[in-house]
Amino acid sequence: MKILALILTLFGLTLAIESQAQVYFKSEYIGSSSFKDENNNKTGGSGDMFKVNGGLSMPLSFKQDENNRIKMWAVSLDAAYAKYNNKQIPTFMHPDDIINTTLSISHLRPIRRNWSMLAVLGGGIYSDPSHIKAQSILGSGGLVFIYHLRDNLDVGIGVGVTNSYGVPLGMPMGYLNWRIDGKYEVKVEMLEAAEVSAAVAFNDWFKLRLIGFEVDGMSAVMDVDGKSKIFGSVSMKSGLQADFRIGKSSSIQLTGGGVWYRDASVINRSIKDYFKWFGREFDPNFQPSMYFQVGYKWGF
Repeated sequence: MKILALILTLFGLTLAIESQAQVYFKSEYIGSSSFKDENNNKTGGSGDMFKVNGGLSMPLSFKQDENNRIKMWAVSLDAAYAKYNNKQIPTFMHPDDIINTTLSISHLRPIRRNWSMLAVLGGGIYSDPSHIKAQSILGSGGLVFIYHLRDNLDVGIGVGVTNSYGVPLGMPMGYLNWRIDGKYEVKVEMLEAAEVSAAVAFNDWFKLRLIGFEVDGMSAVMDVDGKSKIFGSVSMKSGLQADFRIGKSSSIQLTGGGVWYRDASVINRSIKDYFKWFGREFDPNFQPSMYFQVGYKWGF
């Protein structure tokens, strides 16, 4: 699970690589389930989560070369608020609410016939809303080299940097984007998050999507006994999504399914403790539960 959690360590890497501007809103509820400690023992605690988030992505410039490779500058703004209804879980192990905001700028450009370069720089506030301070501002960046294997398959490798653990920490990053469009769709994506899904379009206004695997997360800088710590929670889920197109470029998504893993890690903001965290066999976590989500997207 640590490798999957690493996908969400670079908190600022929200991207805008579509040719048109997009706005989205989501609200999500994860049902209550029991809580286990880092020894994988039940503590008697439990909790659920309600989250709302939204964002705007906008290309600042967009061009295509003779090989249909994209050259683009884009900006993204994202914000999320999560409220946790925890019982018998102390706040030093899990905050009651979290706010995450991110402003990032990305640049995509071809560098050879089958190669492109993606650079991202971002930052924002990651905190309990009642304890926002200078330490709550986290920044991150990344540089990824993408190889276009086919028209619908891109892979890449690069490096990301974050100050989430005090001094800037660099780590390898992977990139994968495979898609099949048409009546039957397949999507496999890994960079700012991870998703594996397949869909069938019944007509121009209704699409049914099976989400086989999706990763999401929240984080917050905390002060515990005078020490700066970082809280991170990664959710891994699957579900069924009904997508209703309500206009030329807008749609509503209704999703239901199961969250099969949701952890809650608190570690010191230091490189030493970061690598100690990777050595732990278990993280505090919630047992599997149901989730429901309502979303809206609009492109313009």
